[in-house]
Amino acid sequence: MSRELKFVSFWLFIMSLTQMLMAQQPDTLMKNLEYQIEWYVENTENELDYSELTEELEQLSKNRVNLNSRERDELKRLFFLNEAQIQGILAYTANYGDFVSIYELKAIPNFDSTLIRKIIPFVTISPYEKQHLKMSEALKQGEHSILLRYQRILEKQEGYLPADDSLLEVKPNARYLGSPDKILVKYGYNYKSQIRWGLLAEKDAGEEFFSGTQKQGFDFYSAYIYGRDLGKVHRFVLGDYHATFGQGLVMWSGLSFGKAGITGGMPHTARGLTPSSSSNEIYYLRGGGMTIGLGNFEISTLASHIALDAGIAALDTLQTNEIIEGLRNTGLHRTPSEVALSKNIHLTTLAGNINYTGDIFRAGFTIASENFDKAFDYRTGLYNLFQQPRKSQLTMGADASVYLRDFVLQGEIARDIDGHLAGIFNVNFQPDPRLTLALIYRNYDKAFQNYHSNAFSENSGVYNEKGLYLGFKASLAKQVELSGYADYFRFPWFKYRVDGPSKGREYYLRMDFLLGKNAHAYLRYRFEQKEINISDEDRKLNFLFPKKFHNVRMHFDYQPLVEWKFASRAEASFNHPNAVDSRMGFLIYQDITWKPTRLPISITGRYALFDTDSYDERLYAYEQDLLYSFSVPAYYYKGQKFILVLKYSLNKSLNFWLRFASSIYSDRDEIGTGLEMIHGNSRSEIKGQLIWKF
Repeated sequence: MSRELKFVSFWLFIMSLTQMLMAQQPDTLMKNLEYQIEWYVENTENELDYSELTEELEQLSKNRVNLNSRERDELKRLFFLNEAQIQGILAYTANYGDFVSIYELKAIPNFDSTLIRKIIPFVTISPYEKQHLKMSEALKQGEHSILLRYQRILEKQEGYLPADDSLLEVKPNARYLGSPDKILVKYGYNYKSQIRWGLLAEKDAGEEFFSGTQKQGFDFYSAYIYGRDLGKVHRFVLGDYHATFGQGLVMWSGLSFGKAGITGGMPHTARGLTPSSSSNEIYYLRGGGMTIGLGNFEISTLASHIALDAGIAALDTLQTNEIIEGLRNTGLHRTPSEVALSKNIHLTTLAGNINYTGDIFRAGFTIASENFDKAFDYRTGLYNLFQQPRKSQLTMGADASVYLRDFVLQGEIARDIDGHLAGIFNVNFQPDPRLTLALIYRNYDKAFQNYHSNAFSENSGVYNEKGLYLGFKASLAKQVELSGYADYFRFPWFKYRVDGPSKGREYYLRMDFLLGKNAHAYLRYRFEQKEINISDEDRKLNFLFPKKFHNVRMHFDYQPLVEWKFASRAEASFNHPNAVDSRMGFLIYQDITWKPTRLPISITGRYALFDTDSYDERLYAYEQDLLYSFSVPAYYYKGQKFILVLKYSLNKSLNFWLRFASSIYSDRDEIGTGLEMIHGNSRSEIKGQLIWKF
């Protein structure tokens, strides 16, 4: 049977299945978060730890936000809401008094039934009384948690095969220095999401452990202390943390999901200072910061000094003057060459933000100074001509928001030390409670530079881009929602593998169906076109060709019985890299979760089939994993995958997880490249985790 016929057969099977079940669990915030992470990984390929997001949802479920709080900082704990939605809640309570029912949110622009269902587990409605922190309670009545996690690849990879001394003498990087074990140890304390602190230690696979180059034990250590709503001190943080202000042009050190992070047509709200509790060795600050409230004003200051991995070279024979050849953001130190790059340079960041918040208007100003302790080497290549990294950077920007009943206008403009500008402007319009329209325009100079910029963009950074995003969300019926966007973008200067100014476009359409009380399905179509280099024997120079990519997905979640949940997906990609070739990729999977009501266990399994012509047609899918762990791998080539996740609750305080995943390829005898290569057609991974809360 051809792969196209397999794909269609499975699609028809799913459609017939829904006719029998007509019952699926409504979309939840966790499902929405999984979708955003899928999208983010698909467009960036970053393998990051997203545990902070899951931790915050868990904390919200235990310490719910009171919608009657009238405190912007308290409402910002609902990090999945955008600024307009938070402002809408504040305006409603100011004009009409306390909420009596959660469904009063329907009267606020940018809130619909779908969003209200999602936030119900994380909010409460009660008369609001200002709570004064008692430090004696905060230090004694909070919750402690300890997490231990272990994982490894079961097959032998090239980097762990035996090697004699003669080989390592000639090729010292021919093998990894450490074992294939990956270990994470994490401790945290939380008191009503108001006082928090934590410690983290991690060893990646291939890194040494209490020996050799890692005599200090783990390769990465992290710690933080965080406080919120302490009188005039709205927030303070020491240790590792994030800082997000405005719309990300000047200072946004945390994750930004870009288009996947659009909620109601607007980017997520900047949250100021927040702790960093993940094992990510990039995208964080190390030092301290504080936010003070003075009436309608908030003033934030921060300082950070962090060591970064980089290649360096000596400018003289005495090695008294060194230069940075390039930064490395993997956080991996498995071979002598990777260890040699470890913490070679330091970045000092000083930043401040002041913002004013009124009833219908908010404005802010952010300034950030970034100083490396070494200068950068000159980058070759025309595409790097306007992006020569500076040893010192100074960026400042102003942002503003205006909230009207049916309109929300937002914008930020920033200027770097050389006068190059970057700007982004949003308009959100709701002409009818069932329809939301959005427009986002961005214009980033080809030479704009700022290390901590992380704003809405199609490019890999905030530079060399002009674009217009048009989005909408419409409730066509009580159980049908349609959303989509069109994004048009231009790159005024060269890019990597793009020898000239180029342009592109992207279209996205998604239709959600609520198939009963416990059933949900969606259809998704995505099209992207970008110009890339194409070579021709008859031409001496490369020319640009509009590469086209189509993706279509059908997804179902359903819960026919209390103890059983199912998820099914069928997805296809169609790639046209040039005028001649046409390549395809397919993915189908079935998830089954059994959670008996009378037993302290739950079991989740997946069986997936995939078939792609090349790596370029890869398809990403979120996989069930351990708590606080996210797995969104790429499915490519031809094969099948099995996943089994077991959770066992020893008691209310102690929980254990075990996960086994195995991919078997039918079209190759070797998997991976370099030191990650497996000589065989299967790749299996095991994970174990223990969490104790007390």
